Amino acid sequence: MISSINLTPEQWLYGDIKIIVLSNTVKHAPENLKDKVEMYAGDLRELLTSLEDKGYKHAYIDGGTTIQAFIDLALINELTITKAPVLLGEGISLFGKTGKDIKLEQAEAIAFPNDFIQVKYKVNYNE
Repeated sequence: MISSINLTPEQWLYGDIKIIVLSNTVKHAPENLKDKVEMYAGDLRELLTSLEDKGYKHAYIDGGTTIQAFIDLALINELTITKAPVLLGEGISLFGKTGKDIKLEQAEAIAFPNDFIQVKYKVNYNE
């Protein structure tokens, strides 16, 4: 996916936000994004420790397989799920299999004019 992004600097939506792309197959960012993204393949705990050491306090994790990997390591402490108003006939499970039930707490919800619903939870791995 990242290899097909062909944006001009003016089209880049993330400003100066640090973007780290996790990939085991793509080793280098496309030429037009090399100063905007950093590629990473390795231990997720080491990545987060490195970011914390640099003063980062929050990370936005996206992509089903990636989210599952972070959940499996109990590295997600807040989860935001946005639901589109569409019933799909079939699909892939959002979170896949987990080793145990994971409790979501302290729900906050927002309904948008386009009928999307966004719910934010705290994640409790200890219950």
